[in-house]
Amino acid sequence: MQEIVEKGLINKKYRKSMIKVALFYPSIYSVAMSSLIFHKIYFLISEIEDIYLERFFMPHLYGKPVPLRSFENGMPLKDFDYIIIPVHYELDYVNIIKALIGSNIEIISSKRNKPKIIIGGPTITANPEPIADIADIEIIGDLEAVWRKLVDIFYNEKIEPGRGLYVPSLGKHEVEVAYSNNFDSSTKRILTKETIFTLGVEVMRGCPFNCTFCMESYISKPTRFRKEEEIINEIEELNKKYNEKVSLIGLTINSHPKFKYILREAKNKNLKISLPSLRAELLDDETIGLLSDLGQLTLTIAPENSERVRYALGKEISDEEIINTAKIAAKYNLNLKLYFITSIPGEKEEDLKSIANLTKLVKMVGIKKMHLSVNPLIIKPRTPLQWLPMENEDKMDEKINYIKKNSYYEDFTTYDPYLAIIQGSIALSDRDVLKYLIEVSVNGNNKVNWRNIMKKGLSSIAFKERNEPFPWDHIKGFIDNKFLRERFLMFRKRIGLF
Repeated sequence: MQEIVEKGLINKKYRKSMIKVALFYPSIYSVAMSSLIFHKIYFLISEIEDIYLERFFMPHLYGKPVPLRSFENGMPLKDFDYIIIPVHYELDYVNIIKALIGSNIEIISSKRNKPKIIIGGPTITANPEPIADIADIEIIGDLEAVWRKLVDIFYNEKIEPGRGLYVPSLGKHEVEVAYSNNFDSSTKRILTKETIFTLGVEVMRGCPFNCTFCMESYISKPTRFRKEEEIINEIEELNKKYNEKVSLIGLTINSHPKFKYILREAKNKNLKISLPSLRAELLDDETIGLLSDLGQLTLTIAPENSERVRYALGKEISDEEIINTAKIAAKYNLNLKLYFITSIPGEKEEDLKSIANLTKLVKMVGIKKMHLSVNPLIIKPRTPLQWLPMENEDKMDEKINYIKKNSYYEDFTTYDPYLAIIQGSIALSDRDVLKYLIEVSVNGNNKVNWRNIMKKGLSSIAFKERNEPFPWDHIKGFIDNKFLRERFLMFRKRIGLF
């Protein structure tokens, strides 16, 4: 195996009196090192004089638990005072449990003295309950908003609830989501070639839109835009420091009021950037031309479904706007990537035909290479669709295969419907789901063991309609259930569910 080379590390020697903190990302090295928050936590903690930090990763994603040792010096995970775990994906909850079992650390916090475990991330903010019994603290919202309190906890070992800090051992208690307007990043990164994504720079947090399926847009409100000068300066410094392309990060970055200015400045300064999926209705000839000038090879947009379903989902973008966007992309010789979602409640056969027809119309404008990503809808908490059940695996497969067979494209990718059902089941569950997660962790998280667990009752969570109170209702955010219900009723009316 080729040796991993890293630059930008903070080299600190352990002294006996230091507080030992393990930073554990519950996935493999290349995924962890693609996470901006992982880099941010590393430098925030490492720069505190009397705190010692080492990193931990999963050696592999499947199979039975194995003991974890630190990346830096091979220290056992159980020897640390605190474990900080940023998590972005519900299926990675199993990796957390596998790491604890393999490292001979008690899973349940009430039975464990040390290490204390702190878990955060968007899935935790949306619903902290599935792995609440593991954590001593769950961070609800932005890290920056609770950082000083966390440092106090490191020193004083006194764990108390508060804004953004949920203490599950106290039972369900009301917690306000913590937001920060000061989420400026820095140019401190650990540089390694072993990553899935490039270096990231945040453009914004939150989203000004209200698409009914998008959990992150609801839990991260209010929308906050970084100052354009800060964004440009950070990109420029990262380019100079690492000579690497920088990815702009945000849910809808071209909703930034100064998006064109950012692109123009990046062009004028010859900066190397890449961009995520963009809102089609906010794109015009000048913007797409700037993307081309910046070396972008592919334009990514998300039509989601047919025009009818798209409007019901709250994404009021016409087929004509999507086709016009594709025409401009073809003019600048850009490839096009389209994201679609299927298995949406109220979806009809005519909607699937409309998706396939849209790909034909888009291809006809002269797009040289088109990539389709077609994925089943995963119902998530804290969204207007949280009341509804998910479709079963067979229907998901049938609809994805129909689109695959009848659409125009050069590349086609999808997300496994079975994994979608598991993910939805975990996301929508309460604390009693932990017994299933522990069982699959012990036996190995392969598809056979997941299917056995689903038969024992896990899948019933995804396939049933839900009513208030929800398991996550004690988490109080910028958006409440009254607003979500209004959006839900709007969706039902538009999609034809009565």
